[in-house]
Amino acid sequence: MKNLITILICAVTGLGICQAQYKYPPSKTIDVVEKHWGMKINDPYRWLEDIKNPEVLDWFKAQSDYTNSQLAKIPGQDKLIQEFKDLDAMRSVRYRPVAKAGGKYFYEKRLPSEQMNKFYSQDIKTGKETLLFDPQTHVAGKTFDFETFVSDDGSRILFSLGEAGNEVSDLHIYDVKSGKFLPEIIPLALGPSFVLGSSDQITYTQMKNYDVHDPQTMLNMPSKLHVIGTPVSSDKIVTSSSTHPELNIQPQEMPILMTFANSPYLFMGKFTVEKNVTLYFAPKSELNQNKINWKPLTTASDEIQNIIAYGNDLYLLSSKGNPHFNILKTNLQKPDLKNAEIVFKGTSEWKVSKIFLAKDFIIINKSKNELIIKQSFYNLKTGKVSSPEIKLEGNIMARNISTQDNEILLSNTGWNIPNQFSTLDLETEKMTKNPFEIVYNMPFLKNIVAEEIEVRSHDGTMVPLSIIYDKTKVKRDGTSIGYMFGYGSYGASLTPNFRNEFIPFLTNGVVVAIAHVRGGGEKGSDWHLGGKKTTKPNTWKDFNACAEYLIQNKYVSDKKLAISGGSAGGILIGRAVTERPDLYRVAIPTVGIMNALRMEFDPNGPANIAEFGTIKDETEFKALLEMDSYHQIKKGVKYPALLVTTGFNDPRVSSYNPAKFAAKMQNENDSKNPVFLDVNYDAGHFGGSTRDEYFKEESKKIAFILWQCGHPDFQIK
Repeated sequence: MKNLITILICAVTGLGICQAQYKYPPSKTIDVVEKHWGMKINDPYRWLEDIKNPEVLDWFKAQSDYTNSQLAKIPGQDKLIQEFKDLDAMRSVRYRPVAKAGGKYFYEKRLPSEQMNKFYSQDIKTGKETLLFDPQTHVAGKTFDFETFVSDDGSRILFSLGEAGNEVSDLHIYDVKSGKFLPEIIPLALGPSFVLGSSDQITYTQMKNYDVHDPQTMLNMPSKLHVIGTPVSSDKIVTSSSTHPELNIQPQEMPILMTFANSPYLFMGKFTVEKNVTLYFAPKSELNQNKINWKPLTTASDEIQNIIAYGNDLYLLSSKGNPHFNILKTNLQKPDLKNAEIVFKGTSEWKVSKIFLAKDFIIINKSKNELIIKQSFYNLKTGKVSSPEIKLEGNIMARNISTQDNEILLSNTGWNIPNQFSTLDLETEKMTKNPFEIVYNMPFLKNIVAEEIEVRSHDGTMVPLSIIYDKTKVKRDGTSIGYMFGYGSYGASLTPNFRNEFIPFLTNGVVVAIAHVRGGGEKGSDWHLGGKKTTKPNTWKDFNACAEYLIQNKYVSDKKLAISGGSAGGILIGRAVTERPDLYRVAIPTVGIMNALRMEFDPNGPANIAEFGTIKDETEFKALLEMDSYHQIKKGVKYPALLVTTGFNDPRVSSYNPAKFAAKMQNENDSKNPVFLDVNYDAGHFGGSTRDEYFKEESKKIAFILWQCGHPDFQIK
């Protein structure tokens, strides 16, 4: 199937028309030819994959320095940064509620004057607030990114701590009563959780090492159990490919344990990015035995995407037979999915989006295309469903905040509605005292309009498109700058949400659009399948159809449309511009998958085979080649301006992936538009950690767009 021919003929490529204006650092080519399924694949920038080679490191540094020198010339960036700071000051506080446990609320909080979220508790009776963790003072001279998990009784907190921008973390255990971290530290822990109902048993999976560029670091990861007070070195392997060969756990599959407070059962799923999970179960008591006797529960063909256990009953979110999802019920003493009871049914009007477990209720979020969201609640004791009217502005998302009572968290927001939190008692269906109230003073919002329409795509499919603009600054005469954002992978939906990065666009008269393309989950599981593997071209064809609509209906100028998307959204952006370069003035793929044929050789690549495919299968190889933006670049074509970004510490999309695309585009693009590679050495997949880092990065991207689209305040003199 595969013959590798490497001809070591190195040549620095000639300078194209684009380099008459931009003197990019030279990118050599080395002829590398692979043969797959009868096709020869040329990969002249393969040498950039040797990410630890000094020559490659020098190339990245030269690209980064050049890009920074060019972007620094764009005026108006300081003004944008100040606008972000002013916007931040228009809200009294930022909250991220985490849990309610042990008579306390636990949450992240940041004031406008602060750089990062800190972690707090608040006594529910007295209202006393206590600072538990400050990521900038925890260790002198260091800053940490963190995630938390609070025990059911509120006595202990798990902190996943990694130095800012590193994205590989160790697990620390915080004792709430003493206000101190316990001495044991669990290295390289992923997905940590207390066994629900316990405050001393912790389950986690474990990476091999701290090297984000090592393709082996996320393969064959074991699931482990730690008991607080015992040596970490003695942690038991609960499940792995070696301890349970009969489960046929593949190297890329993560065996993750799940427990529920009110259930005597333990569950294990084999996880990748595949939405339909293969699950096993066993009595929770077996967790302390030498080996768990896992019994099969679901396979991928059952199309189960989530479960909730309550006593001996199991509730399953399934798309089998209904792309809008059903909630099924079966008894774990004798599970029978074929004859499971349907307790809640999604419809073509209201699909089931997400479910969560409160103490005695299943919280059901249902939506119309993920653009209008409402709730129903299933009473686990009575089996009855209620759908109370919740009078909050915008769309409402409900989730649990505790497994010990029936108070839940509501978040309401919209494209032009800032996020607000509320709490609701499901037993009385009445609002409770809100501990997370935010006060806003954003007078400009009265002028921001949000429209929801549908656009006909290449095959007649109607694609949802959200359009946002300032009605006092946009005339709908075809002269406005446009910015369109998209994603379209993993069945993930782009729900209406107040996004700070959109505001400087809107205040500068830019029309912002969000394309809800296939590959996402807006219209159910079929919408996801319509943009996956062999159907992936629908993702960028939907996007291009939305661009044409914006231009034809005079929302935006045909010479002033910018687009962006990140991570798997890089496939969307890269293929949109390589298929229809005439539609766009600017494209910014952020930390994007631009070389899909090589994705499965990244550390995070094997887990993504379920979504994109593998070169080992002929049909999937051809699909990967079609979605590979790097291989779709055609020499001599005039492409739009490009700002290609990567985080050098990115464990999800290796830096070489976007870098190869940028190098080839610099050498083969026939237009005079810039092609810059922006390398962030202090970040991974998610950018900077502090407020100022975020403001600076976003301002740089916005300024690049406004410069290229001709905004007078951002032109280089």
